[in-house]
Amino acid sequence: MRKIISAAVALFSLVASAQNTTTENIIEGGKALVELVKVLKMPAHAEFQPIVVARPDSCTLKNTSDLCFKNVTGKTVYVSLYKRLGNGYEPNVLTITVLPKNQECWYEIKSGIYKYKIAMKEEEDEDPEVYSEGEMKLLACQNIVKEIKF
Repeated sequence: MRKIISAAVALFSLVASAQNTTTENIIEGGKALVELVKVLKMPAHAEFQPIVVARPDSCTLKNTSDLCFKNVTGKTVYVSLYKRLGNGYEPNVLTITVLPKNQECWYEIKSGIYKYKIAMKEEEDEDPEVYSEGEMKLLACQNIVKEIKF
């Protein structure tokens, strides 16, 4: 008889521990209520901010800029550029001819310090006479328009 009673008590204790108690029901109901409140508080038309990845411009990556010369005079002008290397200049000379009332440009020039010479011819047979010369610093992504007027 003792064995039957002890077996019944053991079985009863197993069945009782497997069932949910009142406090467990209250806790689970509270969790469900909190989740429901979170869903209801969310705006109907939620605007999500897209993640914007900053991409550098190609001129920043290449370290280049644009340089234009605008001739507002009535004479043809010759512009030469020399890139500075330390105390000297590169042997490559960039030269353009700017016709009267026109504009000419160099695109994607490497940034740095340049010496420029602006020359003009009075007549077709003469050598060009230097009108102006100096140095300028070109920074990356800089678009410069220099106006030539006498």
